[in-house]
Amino acid sequence: MNTTTINGVRVTLFGHASVMFEYQNQFIYVDPYVLGPSPRPAALILHTHKHFDHCVLPASITTPSTTVIGRGCKHPAQTAEIGSAMKFGAITIQPVHAYNPNKPYHPKGEGAGYILSFPVQAGTLRIYVAGDTDRIPEMASYKCDVAILPVGGTYTMDMEEAAAAVVDIKPKVVIPYHCNYLAESKVDLNLFKQLVVEKAKGVEVRILAP
Repeated sequence: MNTTTINGVRVTLFGHASVMFEYQNQFIYVDPYVLGPSPRPAALILHTHKHFDHCVLPASITTPSTTVIGRGCKHPAQTAEIGSAMKFGAITIQPVHAYNPNKPYHPKGEGAGYILSFPVQAGTLRIYVAGDTDRIPEMASYKCDVAILPVGGTYTMDMEEAAAAVVDIKPKVVIPYHCNYLAESKVDLNLFKQLVVEKAKGVEVRILAP
């Protein structure tokens, strides 16, 4: 299954780093480089950074009413300012840092991750979509219930680093992504699950298989 529901918010992983949230009959996409058949029209598209496999604006989901928010992306969009709080209807969007401290691929300040706060029956559900990043010090201050973290290595965190990031962030649920699509990011997600069980007691790992 490539989808799971958490407190009424449906999360779908299409593959690579392409994620969709369904909330109150609206569809929110993050980096829609990979899409499923008959994709639903986007109310909101979030771009994390400028790379070709993230900064895309597919005609199949874009309508005249689609809102686009991004950082460093070539497409016209509202700029995601790190540390700000943006509103989309009832949803609050917080752009946060996403970068490689010791790699050349994603310099600090060029990209963003997002913490989306959804009002739900139980209060507020906060979902963190990390974008292309390694484990960074800022993660220890990110408050979220669900963390969607890259684990593929090469351009982002590998599984060991991502498991350590789970300890920093302390979510209730972690969903691994940005893996098993590119040849250089092949991993065994069961090993990631084992690492999280060992390092971060009580955190649930949900593996979505596109």
